[in-house]
Amino acid sequence: MPRQQNSWSCAACALAWIQRATGISESASEMSAIQDIGFPENINATYGLMRGSGIQLQIELEDDNQPTRQKWVTFDELYAIAEHTTGMIAGGSWYHWVSIRGVSNDSIWIANSAPGYRGVYDVLNRTDFNRLGPFNCVYLI
Repeated sequence: MPRQQNSWSCAACALAWIQRATGISESASEMSAIQDIGFPENINATYGLMRGSGIQLQIELEDDNQPTRQKWVTFDELYAIAEHTTGMIAGGSWYHWVSIRGVSNDSIWIANSAPGYRGVYDVLNRTDFNRLGPFNCVYLI
C-alpha cells in the first residue's frame, strides 16, 4: 500500500488498493480513485470522504462489476469477513479508511495508507478496534 499523498485521501487509497488487488485496474492510484469517487463533491480536502457510510466506495466497486455489502461490524464479524474476502473499513473514532488484506493470528491484516496513524500500522487488533470504533465495513461478496 503506497502512503497517501494527502491527509484527506485515505478512502481513495483504500479503493485504489482494492482495484489493484482484485485486478479491476492494475494502474489504480490515489489520484485516479479520487477522480472515480468524485472530486470535490464526494471527496475533498475539507472533509475527506463526504459520506462516512462508504456508499460512494460501494458505487465505484459496483460500477466495476464487484458486488458489495455494507454494514457496521463487531470485531468477530469483521474477522470472519477478512477470512473470506476483501473490503474497506473505517472506524467512527478513527476517521480513517483502510483495506482488508486478511487475518494475521487474532488480528485483522490491513493495507494502511497512513501507517502509525492513531497507533495502527498493518494489523488491527481487538483492543484498537474497540478504541477506534464503531467500525463500518464495505466488503466484496
